[in-house]
Amino acid sequence: MAERFEFIKTRLMILVLFELVLIAVFSMLLEKYLYLVQFVLLLINFIVIFIIFYDAQSSYRKRVFSVSKVLGNEAKHAFDFAKLGIITYDRNKNITWMSELFDAYDLELTGSDLLEEFPKLKELFDEKEEVEITLGDDIYQVGGLENENTLFFKNVSDLAILAEQNKNNQVVLGIAHLDNYEETTQYEEEQTIAFIDSNIRQAVVRWADNHEMFIRRIRQDRYLLVLNERVYSDITNERFSIVHDIKEAAKKIDARITLSLAFARKSDSLKELEDMSNRALELAQSRGGDQVAINTKNEGMKYYGGSTEAIEKRSKVRVRVMAQNLGDLIKKSKNVIIVGHKMTDFDSFASALGISSIVKVYKKDASIVVNLNDTESTLKDAITMHRKELEKNHHLIKYEEAKKLLTDDTLLIMTDHHNLAQTQFEDLVDKAKKIVIIDHHRRTEEYGFDTVLNYVEAAASSASELVIELFPYHRRNVVISKLDATFMYTGMLIDTNRFRSRTHSRTFEAVAELRKYGADLGEVENMLKDEYENFELKNLVLGTSQRYEEQYVIAPYKDRFLPRTLMSQAADDIISVKDIEASFVVANVSDDVVAISARSNGELNVQVVMERLGGGGHFTGAAAQIKGRSINDVVKELKEAIDEVRKESEAS
Repeated sequence: MAERFEFIKTRLMILVLFELVLIAVFSMLLEKYLYLVQFVLLLINFIVIFIIFYDAQSSYRKRVFSVSKVLGNEAKHAFDFAKLGIITYDRNKNITWMSELFDAYDLELTGSDLLEEFPKLKELFDEKEEVEITLGDDIYQVGGLENENTLFFKNVSDLAILAEQNKNNQVVLGIAHLDNYEETTQYEEEQTIAFIDSNIRQAVVRWADNHEMFIRRIRQDRYLLVLNERVYSDITNERFSIVHDIKEAAKKIDARITLSLAFARKSDSLKELEDMSNRALELAQSRGGDQVAINTKNEGMKYYGGSTEAIEKRSKVRVRVMAQNLGDLIKKSKNVIIVGHKMTDFDSFASALGISSIVKVYKKDASIVVNLNDTESTLKDAITMHRKELEKNHHLIKYEEAKKLLTDDTLLIMTDHHNLAQTQFEDLVDKAKKIVIIDHHRRTEEYGFDTVLNYVEAAASSASELVIELFPYHRRNVVISKLDATFMYTGMLIDTNRFRSRTHSRTFEAVAELRKYGADLGEVENMLKDEYENFELKNLVLGTSQRYEEQYVIAPYKDRFLPRTLMSQAADDIISVKDIEASFVVANVSDDVVAISARSNGELNVQVVMERLGGGGHFTGAAAQIKGRSINDVVKELKEAIDEVRKESEAS
C-alpha cells in the first residue's frame, strides 16, 4: 500500500510539472490556443481525480470484504458481532493491512510503524502472550500469531467492567479490637465506662457506618467488620485514620486504649477469611497493638502503624496456664531438645538453661544444641570458660548429636526467637513434630510451621524473664545453680540495655529471683568486659557517626567485619547522646552480609524500620541482615525506610 501511494504521488508530480511547462509554452508562442489547452488540461485533471477516487473506493471495498474472502462470510459476521479486529505487518513491523473495525476509530495506519502507533504492543514481542490496549473508550485484548505476522484485537470492555465490579465487590473480612479496653474498664464505675464507650467504642461504630461497612459487636472490646474491596481501598487511602483517632480520643479521657485492626482479603471462602483475620489480629496484638494487620491470600502479611510500645498485661493466671501446659508437654515427651537463634546471644542461651532446669523437674532428658562458631564472641568466651561447670547440670550437644536424638516423640523448644529463618538449626525445626516457642520479640509473620505451644510476649524484657516466671508453677520447685542465674541475669542486662529500656515491675521481680539464686554481679561484669581491641574498634565505629535529619545518627563502618555484639554496644552508646532519637550502626558481618543494629529512645519505632529491610525486633531495639548489597546501598535504603516510617507516624 505504501509503495502504491509513492507511485501515484510521483506520477502526479510529473503530470503537474508537464502541465505547467505546456501552459508556459502556449502562453508565449501560441497564445490563441491557450484556452483550448487549459480546457483539455482541466478535463485531464478531472479524469485523474476520478480515477484516484475510484481506485481508493475499490481498494476500500476489497479491504472491507477481505475478511469474508479469507475466512468466509459467516466468519466475517462473527468478527463483526464479537468486535474483533485484525492487523497484519511485515518483517520490519510496518502495518500492511487493517480490518474494517479500525475505521470506527478513524485509524488508517497502513504503512505506519506498528510499535510507534501502538507502543504497548512491544510487550507482545517480549514473549508476553497477550496485552491490553485502549482504543477510544474501549479496551482491547491483543494476541497474535507471530509466525503469520498477524495480530487479533478482541474487545473486552464489558469483561473489564465486570472484572472491576467483581474486584470491588469481593468480600473483605475485618476485626476491630480495642486494646486494653477490658483492663481499663474492669474496676471503673458505670458512669466512667459509659463515658469511655461514647468517646471510643461509638467512634468505631460511626467510622464503620460512614464507610458503609457491616459492623457487629462480638465482645465488649471487639467488632466484626464486613466490607468490600472498594471500601477497603477507601480506608487504605485514608491510612486507617481511625487508629489515630481512637488513640487521640483515649488520650483526652486519660485512658490507655488503642485500636488494632485485622483484615483478610482475596479468598472466596468465608471460613478461610475468618481464619486469616483471626491470625492477623493475633499478630497485630502480639506486636503491641495500635496497628493494622492485613492478611492477603498468597501475598502474606502487611502492617500499618505500630507507634505504641507493647503494654505489659500478661497475668499470673496466664503464666500459670503456660507453665502447666509446658509441663504436660514435657511429661508426654520422650526427650527435649532446646535450640536458639542464629548468632546465639546471652538471652537465647540463658533462657535455654532455664528451660533445661524445668525439664529436669520432670526427670526427662534435656539437650541444648550449641554451635560455638555461630555464637556471639562474649558468650562464646563465657561458655568456654565455664563449660565444665555448665555440663554438671546441663547436656550441651552439637548439631550432629541432636539429629540422632530427634524422634517423633521429641519436644523441640525454640528460645528467644519464633522465625524459621532466624533459627540456628532449620532442619531440626522442619523435622520436629512437637514444637514450643518461648520468645519476647514482636511477631513479624506467621510461623511457617505448626506449634503445640507458643508463648510470645512482646512486653517482656527478655526470654529469660519469661522463663523465670514459669519456675514456681511446676509440681516441684525449679532449682538453678548460681552460674545459671548469672547467665540469665546477663541475658536480661544486655536485652534491657542495663535495665534502661523495655523494663516493667515484672522485670525487676525476675531480677530479684535471680539474686535469690545467687547471681554473681561481679562475674556478670567480667563476662561483658571488652578486650582492648574491641574497645578500640568500638571507638573507630563511633567515629564514623553521621547525623541524618538532625535527630538520627547512622554509623556506617566499612573497614572490616564487625561482631554483632560490638555493633549493639555502639548503637547503645550513640542513643545515650542528648537529642538523638535513634541510632543505626551499619557494617559487614561477613563477605556478603551487611547488618544493622538499631536503637531508639521511643520516638521512632525501629522495629518497623528494620522490617522494611527484612529484619525485626522491638520498638526500641531491632536489627536486620541484608545479603548481597553494599554498605552504601543499605544506608540509602535505611534512610528511605526511616523517612517512610516517620511520615506514616506523622500521618497517623
